[in-house]
Amino acid sequence: MWNDLKLEIDICTKCILEKTRINPIVGEGNEKAEVLFVLDSVSEEEDIKQQLLNDKNGKYFKRFLEYSKLDLKKCYFTTLTKCSSHGNLIEQESILQCNEFLITQIALINPKYIVTVGERATRSLLENDEKEDIKDLVGKVFDFYGEIKIVPIYDISYLFKATDKEKWKLIKILEKL
Repeated sequence: MWNDLKLEIDICTKCILEKTRINPIVGEGNEKAEVLFVLDSVSEEEDIKQQLLNDKNGKYFKRFLEYSKLDLKKCYFTTLTKCSSHGNLIEQESILQCNEFLITQIALINPKYIVTVGERATRSLLENDEKEDIKDLVGKVFDFYGEIKIVPIYDISYLFKATDKEKWKLIKILEKL
């Protein structure tokens, strides 16, 4: 099934991102993970290297996760869209077109937790109507499908400017997973 999914993503022409991408990225990590991280998008650098979390933000995020004692070998990382926009704004239509790929990944992995990284990933999976500030959603646990829970956290770029208190809160959230 994973090979079929990768092939479908490789040949996908459903949205405009197909024109700018170099290498679509399905995701990476343990395909039987208990924790699935859903990031916003693929960066230009990740697109070129064909590897998630391989740019400055990604490396910082990995160190942050390791500091919270999360075993990265037991996690899987993916994105809302599987192609890079190369710095352009990603339209909601592109996210919607990629949604079936993400839902397939969730079904294949069947994690205990989906950690949504940032506002866009959180609102996409929770179908949140933006009444609550994202900071108020961070760390709360939401039911998804079956036994799967969604846990929103701050966006990676926000971690660079987050207060020590916010970082500590996030470490405590991640330690519970």
